[in-house]
Amino acid sequence: SSHFGSSKRCEGQVSVALLRAYTQHKMAKDDLVPYVNTWFWPSFTLVGTSSLFFGVYIGKITNSHEWKEIFLDYCHHKRTSYSPNPLDKVARSVMNLLRIAPK
Repeated sequence: SSHFGSSKRCEGQVSVALLRAYTQHKMAKDDLVPYVNTWFWPSFTLVGTSSLFFGVYIGKITNSHEWKEIFLDYCHHKRTSYSPNPLDKVARSVMNLLRIAPK
């Protein structure tokens, strides 16, 4: 009879554990949105930015040649300003001297 009592206790614990797991699962499912669209906005953003950059590149949105020239000027400025080349340093110091010298 003691064996039978322990079996009942195990069944009770199992049923309580199952009921608890079911209610937690049910509560978790109630918090979820039925469907979330996870592909549209990343795809739309990728297509939109690609189209924008391509439009700038071919010159339909802005004057891409002007944009390229501004970019090249910027790269040239960075290269000459931060270059470790000693000849560039000498030339830069001469240009700075000429800039502050009276005309």
